[in-house]
Amino acid sequence: MEVNAYAAKEANGDLEKFTYELGEIGSEEVDIKVSYCGFCHSDLSMIKNEWGMTQYPIVPGHEIVGEVHWAAPR
Repeated sequence: MEVNAYAAKEANGDLEKFTYELGEIGSEEVDIKVSYCGFCHSDLSMIKNEWGMTQYPIVPGHEIVGEVHWAAPR
């Protein structure tokens, strides 16, 4: 599944269009179609690498609104 997002590729970097391939959804995972996303201060801290642990590229924004899709257990 192809995912379209915005990512920072370096500390203090601008958010740029970013596409990546997501592996197959596992039996313990759900697929979320994100409609809207908000940023909080921790997202900005991660983009800036203020805590010294950010791995780039980073797609910030963990406060989302969307639809959850899941497959019934087999």
